[in-house]
Amino acid sequence: MTPNPAKWDDLRLFLEVARHGSVHAAAKRLRLDHSTVCRRIGKLESRLSVKLFDRTRKGIVIRNEAHDLLKHVEKMEFYASSLQDAVVRTGSDAVQSVRIATMEGIASQYLARRLPALSHLAPDVKIELVSIPQTVDLSRKEADVFLSFFNPKAPGLTSALYAEFALHLYASADYLLARGAPKTLDDLVNHAFVGYIEDLLAIHAVRWLDELIAAPKMSFTSNSILAQSNAAASGLGIVLLPTFVGAHISGLQRVLPKVSVLRDVWVSVRSEQRYQPRIRTVTRFLRNILEEDREFLRGKCLSTR
Repeated sequence: MTPNPAKWDDLRLFLEVARHGSVHAAAKRLRLDHSTVCRRIGKLESRLSVKLFDRTRKGIVIRNEAHDLLKHVEKMEFYASSLQDAVVRTGSDAVQSVRIATMEGIASQYLARRLPALSHLAPDVKIELVSIPQTVDLSRKEADVFLSFFNPKAPGLTSALYAEFALHLYASADYLLARGAPKTLDDLVNHAFVGYIEDLLAIHAVRWLDELIAAPKMSFTSNSILAQSNAAASGLGIVLLPTFVGAHISGLQRVLPKVSVLRDVWVSVRSEQRYQPRIRTVTRFLRNILEEDREFLRGKCLSTR
């Protein structure tokens, strides 16, 4: 028996550094200090009597002699996750929870309105819906399913493009009466806008207003798309909103209706979970509703369920 075996927490830390190619990124994901990560990696190397990483100009890379260890640790993670799900499934009449993480607008103004259909199809599946303005780390089980406007392309994830949605310009009747309705994109330079707080934008995909106008004159900013919507409805300015948000905000009407910005909808799960029944039930449900609402999401009709 090994007198001083490696601890799972340290092996998991090794896995995170290998996945992200950066001690800083791994520390951020695990909510640890950079120095703590370095110290624990050093201790792990001492226990195993092997050097795990090399530092290069492109970041940290795993050494050839550590690749076999990485494969074993990935299998350990897989079996640990499978064990946890098996325990949940075998619980007496246990409700199987699936946590979906996504942006605020699509969470509150679209998914929350469509979830009753899932409760009829799969009453044993309970959805936990998390609205979050940043990338979610599924490997740390912050969520089971990540619905995003970009392809995460992260190690250990299986991601698929499910849909596309359009964003349109909206304003209140009072604002348009006071400032006049823009007739062309060039007219937008004379108008006030409502949008995100620049230095709080963690996801590049939501910098959608930049695609229509350079250096817009902002009259109101918020990290909440619902706050932006209500501010625009009160007459503070023009706002660029996804159809699934704009269609449900009273007092807003489209401006330059032929002008739009497009974004993709990606659904990601941990690769080792993609065949689990509860995950497959939810991902199939998401694919079905997004397909059913395709015309609405693209802005070609004004209402949906």
